[in-house]
Amino acid sequence: PGDNEVVLTLSHSGNAEIYKLNLKTKKVSPLTNHWAADVDPSVSKNGDKIVFLSSRPGRPMIYAMNTNGVEKGVRRISFVGDFNATPRFSPKGNEIVFSSWLDNRFDLFKISFDGKNLYRLTKDFGSNEDPSFSPDGELIAFTSQRIISDSEDSKNIYLMNSEGEILKKITDKQGHCQSPRWFK
Repeated sequence: PGDNEVVLTLSHSGNAEIYKLNLKTKKVSPLTNHWAADVDPSVSKNGDKIVFLSSRPGRPMIYAMNTNGVEKGVRRISFVGDFNATPRFSPKGNEIVFSSWLDNRFDLFKISFDGKNLYRLTKDFGSNEDPSFSPDGELIAFTSQRIISDSEDSKNIYLMNSEGEILKKITDKQGHCQSPRWFK
């Protein structure tokens, strides 16, 4: 949040927790404090809230909270699939895009910060992961893995609009592409 702080996962105390690190003072402040692992935070544009993965229910699901203290307003917002991954805020901070293991593959979903309005973005389109909103919130870049044969698969970067319409594949035959992030 801002130019002076970074939110990160640390496990120096034996358990993965989410912290705020002030880049000027080097002060580390905890945001989570739970026996379960809390990882992979995504921060809203104005820095007042985060979403993250937590194994609190026994498997990784998405949780949301405020950033003004330890465990402030923590609540689970995802209840889809066997487990979830890579929650990422929209630029406006009102929606989160994430992947969920469902039907033996990852598919992409969108949900409001309040845990309402769950919307499935992909289905029957390979295994889809690592979503990332464009700076204007109109597009989502993501990886999709396609099984080509018993011994070959292909993982490329695709673009979709924010409603899930696949627009195009943007990499091809460049190895296993993953984790697209927009250059801002």
